[in-house]
Amino acid sequence: MPSAVSVVARSYPDRIIGIENRLPWHLGTDLKNFRALTQGHVIVMGRKTFESIGKPLPKRINIVLSREKISDSESVKWVNNLETALLLADYYSILMGRSQFFVIGGENIYSLFEKHIHKIFLTDVFTGNINGDAKFDFDFPSDEWYFKYEKEFPESEIDDFSFRISYLVRRRWKHRQRFIDEYKASNPL
Repeated sequence: MPSAVSVVARSYPDRIIGIENRLPWHLGTDLKNFRALTQGHVIVMGRKTFESIGKPLPKRINIVLSREKISDSESVKWVNNLETALLLADYYSILMGRSQFFVIGGENIYSLFEKHIHKIFLTDVFTGNINGDAKFDFDFPSDEWYFKYEKEFPESEIDDFSFRISYLVRRRWKHRQRFIDEYKASNPL
């Protein structure tokens, strides 16, 4: 089964990921990293995130999870529940020969997928205190997660703020399999 991976950028220390359906910063270096991670993979997002991007991200299968129907295309697939999103993400990842897919936001989508995520690429943007209307308010206890690496980046001409990218890995790799086993046990044929 492909691994579910989150990619998220949040302010530090407030954990803000958006304001009025937009990122409150521009980080060219982080965007390049995001593109390198996700191109050629399946990405899952909510409708508001999809609308804020303004178009399907190229060279990716874009799965949009929303109660409101959107038009499907070759690279955009609409789903209205978590189970279908997981099924399609697994299906297209396997077809593409990929061992993981990416969950890219927003706040509600991160919460829905939280228990299914195996890895997180977390960008902490050193904005200082800011206000916003969407958060990624998760902690990563050391008994459940470990930091594989962290890398710091300074403010620059293409980056509004300095930031840190951390790569976190969940300690129990069979996490999604456990949910499948529990489902099978509670729903015998």
